[in-house]
Amino acid sequence: LAGRILGLGDVVGLVEKAAEAVEVEDAARLERKLRTASFDFNDFLAQFRMMRRMGPLENILGMLPGMGNMQGLSVDEKQLKRTEAIVLSMTKEERARPDILNARRRQRIARGSGRTVTEVNDLLRRFDQMRKLMKSAGKMKRALKELKRFQR
Repeated sequence: LAGRILGLGDVVGLVEKAAEAVEVEDAARLERKLRTASFDFNDFLAQFRMMRRMGPLENILGMLPGMGNMQGLSVDEKQLKRTEAIVLSMTKEERARPDILNARRRQRIARGSGRTVTEVNDLLRRFDQMRKLMKSAGKMKRALKELKRFQR
């Protein structure tokens, strides 16, 4: 409690919540997929649901060191539900292979989720940026391992 008051977060509480909500095998599988940049919308949905089981995202962020006392920090739970609706409006194939999402498919997804094509496009753009970031992070991790190997 004192740590939360001082802005140090509640890392122990966060770890306990994560342990309750996340299956070890699922987390390991997702981590492998993130490292190899084979992350797709099925994985995104699984990760999204794991986070939801931990409770409201605003509470989770409040447990992180330095985040608890940040002013103006709010998570739009409605936006999270809209994002989930867009992903759930995709077929299994579209979730597995987002690169096949042409204009017609995007229109169908928008209609099915009750959102606009612009919102679908925004989600796809953010997802693509996230995949690229994960891919570059995986490359950096491999490069660091190689560097450590050469230092021996």
